[in-house]
Amino acid sequence: MLEEPFTGDPFPGHDRIDHSLAQIQSIVKQARPDWRIALENMKGVYVIHDQSTGEPYVGSAYGDTGIWQRWSSYAGTLHGDNVGLRDHLTAKGEDHFRNNMRFALLEFWSMRMDDQHVIDRETYWKKVLLSRSLGHNKN
Repeated sequence: MLEEPFTGDPFPGHDRIDHSLAQIQSIVKQARPDWRIALENMKGVYVIHDQSTGEPYVGSAYGDTGIWQRWSSYAGTLHGDNVGLRDHLTAKGEDHFRNNMRFALLEFWSMRMDDQHVIDRETYWKKVLLSRSLGHNKN
């Protein structure tokens, strides 16, 4: 028997993620196996956008940790140790972050993908989404 009742929808597929930080926090807290299995062995490029301002942040997960570990960091810290997101959190507050910051995957690959390819694609998406000039990317 589960200690906590099932809450939220099952994993929708890598190409259908559009979830608030509050939802990601719940998924991580419950260690939802469907989400964890789908994300922990995947590298990828993601966008976190503030749905109230439209400002994007583009990030990536590569190396040995996978998307699950990276998003778990956001669930715990709210900002994932990103300078731009940390500044935005200070300006907007925790409630705003939990309810307005939305996560989506832009691209995803198996853990066999070369890390440099992931980094190059992250750079591409930062350019396309103007996340350096109109968003929260500082690098």
